[in-house]
Amino acid sequence: MKHKLHIIDGNSLLFRAYYATAAYGEDKIMRTKEGIPTNALMAFANMIQKILSELEEGDYIFVPFDTGEKTFRHDAYADYKGTRREVPELLITQFPLARDFLDALKIKHDEIIGYEADDLAGTVAKLAEKEGIEVIIHTSDQDYFQLISDLVTIRVPKPRGAVLNLTPSVLMEEYHLKPEQVTSYKGLVGDASDNLPGVPGVGKKTAERLLKEYGSLDNILNNAHGIKGKLGFSLRDHAHIAKNSKFLATLKTDIPLSFTLKDLQYFGFDFNTVHDFAAKYELNRFMRNLEPFKKASEPEEVQVPVTLIENTNDLTFNDELSLNVILTSDNYFTADVKMLYFSLETKVYKMSAENLKKDTKLQEVLADMSIKKRVFDFKKTAIALSKIGLTLNGFSFDFLLAAYLLDSNTTGKEEDVLRFFGYSATSEADHYSALLVLHAQDLESKMRAKLAENNLLTVYENIEAPLVRVLMKMELVGFPLDEKILNEIGDKYKVTLENLRAQVSSYTTQEINVNSPQQIAVLLYDELGLKGPRNRSTSVDVLEKLKDKHPVIEDILEYRKYAKIISTYIDGLIPHIHEDGKVHTIFNQALTTTGRLSSKNPNLQNISVRDEVGREIRKAFYYENSLILSLDYSQIELRLLAAFAQETKLITIFNEGHDIHSETAKALFPLEDADNARRKAKAVNFGIVYGISDWGLAEQLKVEPKESRLLIEAFFKTYPELLNYREKLINDLMKDGYVETFTGRRRLIPEINDPNYQRREFAKRAAMNAPLQGGAADIIKLAMIKVDEFLVAGKYKSKLILQIHDELLFELHPDELFLIDELKKIMENVVTLDVKLKVDSNYGKDWFEAT
Repeated sequence: MKHKLHIIDGNSLLFRAYYATAAYGEDKIMRTKEGIPTNALMAFANMIQKILSELEEGDYIFVPFDTGEKTFRHDAYADYKGTRREVPELLITQFPLARDFLDALKIKHDEIIGYEADDLAGTVAKLAEKEGIEVIIHTSDQDYFQLISDLVTIRVPKPRGAVLNLTPSVLMEEYHLKPEQVTSYKGLVGDASDNLPGVPGVGKKTAERLLKEYGSLDNILNNAHGIKGKLGFSLRDHAHIAKNSKFLATLKTDIPLSFTLKDLQYFGFDFNTVHDFAAKYELNRFMRNLEPFKKASEPEEVQVPVTLIENTNDLTFNDELSLNVILTSDNYFTADVKMLYFSLETKVYKMSAENLKKDTKLQEVLADMSIKKRVFDFKKTAIALSKIGLTLNGFSFDFLLAAYLLDSNTTGKEEDVLRFFGYSATSEADHYSALLVLHAQDLESKMRAKLAENNLLTVYENIEAPLVRVLMKMELVGFPLDEKILNEIGDKYKVTLENLRAQVSSYTTQEINVNSPQQIAVLLYDELGLKGPRNRSTSVDVLEKLKDKHPVIEDILEYRKYAKIISTYIDGLIPHIHEDGKVHTIFNQALTTTGRLSSKNPNLQNISVRDEVGREIRKAFYYENSLILSLDYSQIELRLLAAFAQETKLITIFNEGHDIHSETAKALFPLEDADNARRKAKAVNFGIVYGISDWGLAEQLKVEPKESRLLIEAFFKTYPELLNYREKLINDLMKDGYVETFTGRRRLIPEINDPNYQRREFAKRAAMNAPLQGGAADIIKLAMIKVDEFLVAGKYKSKLILQIHDELLFELHPDELFLIDELKKIMENVVTLDVKLKVDSNYGKDWFEAT
């Protein structure tokens, strides 16, 4: 049987996938619950899965990538690819994910500095061709067409899942070219995507005619003296340009490789590893299609004997208990308890919710504070049990939080913890629960030792574990949301939305669906004749650039804003209002890589505070007889940056109460209007915190990347210790593979030593940001613990109800206004730093007034 080699052009596929969905606007791009963009990764994963389904035993597979750095073609022609726009940040972050995905699948991928992915692909294809191996290349890049032969087929993806298989005969039929003529064609016509000029006056038809008559560029140029008129003159006068364009378009098929064809032979993957990756990045369709690939050769999984019991009358409990619950869904406020698992000695028992509600003996054990409980996600378990009238006390150890601290990239599932410490079970949740409670004591011992080894035990014991009870109380108390007011705001916005739809439609002769990017593209680029990108995108960033070209652009942007507010904050919030008239958001304590809390069901951290229209939604959040108090850390990450870097200029600015943005503006924009200069300085200040790239800052300030690069350099000259701090972080990361917050919380960033330039740059940005975001997260978590202790000790009526980034919200009893100063003092002094922490306060009758 003849084997096949599948070569997948990684860059081509990821770019195509990204722009196919980015055309609908950045706000429509698929993201994980944590906010990580995955639109390109999703399409990439689905295509890889489709190709894997075609593989037969002994087949080969390979994915080449570009390095992101200059190649020999840039040395030969300085303007090579000079017209290409910068790669969007939302796509850059997905390149490392695609490589990690391939690693999980055990698919070979590579990139070589100085060459492009198609050079690498061409070299591998020629090697396979010599061995008589059939090659299938998956790409939409026409540079690959020159590789087509009797053994090499190019598969070009088309809309709606169609594919064009280019063989020599199909290439001639579709493009009127032989494979060996592809580079001659590009020498004549040029290539706009690579910025190859070609010969002036030679278009597609002329090039095809010349190649049909003369066969190749060399023959055409050798006979140019006999070609009359302007065409002959242009060919003779621009022969050097044509030859250089052909050279640049010609793939190198003999570059040195660090692997052999044998290394590309595919032998399958570990199902659990791939499933965990897919679950982490919420690749749901891929996961559904993954099950058929589960290999029978995987290690046999352990079956744990479990005894189903109706009551615990015959059981004897001691001073500790390991338990886990199985729920009908992830939302433990609405889910039902299916089963409770617990272990005694070496036996595992399970009991249904119905029997659990009748078993007073077990209920007393669960509520007994003196009996220490080991649990996977204590908060989820306690709240789920409270919904059926049971109390869980005696919190001793939380496996989820410990696993999260050991690796913040974990998917947060029982199987992750078990597999990490060498236990395996079948993929059913029941079996994982049984295995978890059976080995809980040993598992806790191993995890505590690992935490101590990594200096993380104090973070667990002093921050994460005490925070569990605080978050439980906040979730159970909830936040009142008035559905009537929400609907009134929604009705008002729907009128505005209809007026905007009519206004947009007035610019065309027919009714238009403003939600349709295709119809908007026809209106803008065909009917109104506006000049836009080649892909006819109508994304927000494109429309922002066209805003001054026609008044309809502003109407479209406003329409989208109101449509999003209605769908997200009106229609999206109402289903989450419980019978008590409140929303009970769930705080994710073990999700973000930086240590920050996030929330879901609903997400109350994404309700806009900057946009007045979106902010109006906050009027629907209020108490009948209490006020809402907001206490917000002011510029905490910039203050932490000053303290950690020991930048004396910044420390003085903050401690003396000066405005950091105005001070930076004086240094960077001394000749500009004060307000405009401060706006720019603010973008630079926060950009540095988030490790912004030249291109990212240029986009924010609407300047060229070269100018933004100079601004970043000027910033570091103004505050030189910040650059030293950044370099130290990067050096430590390269040495250790992780960065730490001031409390010792770690973020693993293995991409720092990756051979790919883009992945290394991502790692550097993350290295700068993680200690600051993570440090701010640690501070507000400590503050939550302290203020809760204070409110409980004083038996105050006021309650902590919500955390949003650097802000805490309280239900403030009208008789307890004096608490504002006390709570501020606790928050500002929760840690001791060289820079003073500052907390801004405000309160009102509803959330709108309070912020």
